[in-house]
Amino acid sequence: MNKIIKTLLCLLMFFIGCDNSNDDDASSNTNSVEVITHDIDAAGAPGFYYDLHAGAEVDSSNTWHLSFQMIPVPFGQTTYMMPSLVLGETAYVAVYNDIVFDEVEGTPDTFMSDYFQDRSVVQYSGPHEVLQYDMQVHRVSVKEPERVFIAYELDNHTTYAIQFMEYVSGVIAFKFKKF
Repeated sequence: MNKIIKTLLCLLMFFIGCDNSNDDDASSNTNSVEVITHDIDAAGAPGFYYDLHAGAEVDSSNTWHLSFQMIPVPFGQTTYMMPSLVLGETAYVAVYNDIVFDEVEGTPDTFMSDYFQDRSVVQYSGPHEVLQYDMQVHRVSVKEPERVFIAYELDNHTTYAIQFMEYVSGVIAFKFKKF
């Protein structure tokens, strides 16, 4: 009888252990990574290049998915350097206003018809710009920070949800999670 109870307890612990590990795996997909860039607007500062797959800032010569750079923008007779999001070449990207970052669990069904054909649409003054400049108060901010960008990486067949949260004095805060 004692042997049967020990066997049942071992089996019960095995099943409980397996169940907990499955919960851990499922919750790892919902964990997001928050990133804060360096000041891209500082004199002589390089752009900020980020590899979502590695979860790290990289050099511009490496593979990267998104970058924040100061880009030249003509305005009348003058050209100004404006902070802007630049998308890398290794992923399809789309934007969604009707989904919540914390609730995203995968690629939306309409993604293949939604992704940007022209990657420059997220740059300064583009129809889906991420950083906007308010000429009235002379301030840059994240436009519609509740928007969720979905990126599908071609090389690794991985999907990412990205949300750009804040821009303060050349520093951008964003978060992402992968599926």
